[in-house]
Amino acid sequence: MKITLNGDAVELEKAYTISELITKYDMKKETVVVELNGDLPDKATYDDTFTREGDKIELIRFVGGG
Repeated sequence: MKITLNGDAVELEKAYTISELITKYDMKKETVVVELNGDLPDKATYDDTFTREGDKIELIRFVGGG
């Protein structure tokens, strides 16, 4: 399955939930905002929302500092 992740073409071997995708890329739900095809899904849906062919996903990580 082909998706666009953070602007790059990515080939996934299967459909992932958003939660699984976050984990696959070594991120944590608490510090990531997800944009899925231009929408911001609620974090409560991350375990039930699966990637689909052609999805455009942005995983935006917040980093503290000063």
